[in-house]
Amino acid sequence: MLPIPGQVLVNVGDPVDPTQVVARTNLLGDFHIVPAARLLGIPTSQLGRHLRVRLGDEVRRGQTIAALSGPLGRSVKSPLNGVVTASGSGRILIEAQPTRFELRAYIDGTVSDVLRNYGVTIETMGAIIQGVWGAGRESFGVLKCMVKSPDQPLRARSIDSSCHGTILIGGTKLNEAVLERAQELQVRGIVTGGLAPEMLPLMKGVLFPVVVTEGIGEVPMSEPIFRLLATNEGREASISGRVRPRGGITRPEIIIPLPSGSTPPTQAQVRSPLEVGMQVRVVRAPLIGAVGTVVALPTHAHRIETGARVRGAEVDLNQAEPVFVPLANLEVLR
Repeated sequence: MLPIPGQVLVNVGDPVDPTQVVARTNLLGDFHIVPAARLLGIPTSQLGRHLRVRLGDEVRRGQTIAALSGPLGRSVKSPLNGVVTASGSGRILIEAQPTRFELRAYIDGTVSDVLRNYGVTIETMGAIIQGVWGAGRESFGVLKCMVKSPDQPLRARSIDSSCHGTILIGGTKLNEAVLERAQELQVRGIVTGGLAPEMLPLMKGVLFPVVVTEGIGEVPMSEPIFRLLATNEGREASISGRVRPRGGITRPEIIIPLPSGSTPPTQAQVRSPLEVGMQVRVVRAPLIGAVGTVVALPTHAHRIETGARVRGAEVDLNQAEPVFVPLANLEVLR
């Protein structure tokens, strides 16, 4: 979706690739009010005779927009590149030039719907992995597995020139040296199982998406997720670090499109309900990241520690006995 109305550049049925611009618009620029009369030391009524620009004129940063006569006279310069849009009461209003905003497809797929002037829906068939925490925006690249098992950390020394333009797959954690090295070699993203709490402030300035699949702390990546990523090493994928934790609307993700010509699963397979025997992952504390098998689906709601009565499932997490987990805290692993 575009942030404001603009122009959609594709039609329903068009194939798209991740870098393709599918819509664009012009974002209104910032503006600056220059108190020119005060800066010149003159009454507001006299500013008009000292203006060096007119309404509608384009100005450059540092350009003189008002000045007093004489070699030693004071002058006022524009603080930004823009257009003079108003003047009065001794002040000059300068608006920055609009900025072109381009919306890219993000994934390989086909346009299935167009929302006029705003955006598109793109369909693709493949695997999707959702994380519990993320940083950065969107990117795409070739998956590159950097560890041999999900309990190994990603090391800075293992990141070399072969990692340029790839999405790195780690295991338990990463550190500041890994981020610095990855940025030097312009990687397209990092996927890790856990993230140390002290790393959170550093993630604000990260130049590429980071997806944390399990949670904050030294947490190994779940085996099914690691296996899926590792077996698809060398294939292109899209990655997004966007997250809205309160609304639960957006979660960080990795999307691996199926190769061209693959047979898509049926709708029933894609949207099958939870059943006994399914493998699931817990996506909220206190068992976040745990993987197990559904052994029972109680008919009645259970009361949990918060006092709420919720529907859930009995899940075998390789503990002494099955654990009751609310349905909202489970996702099915395929």
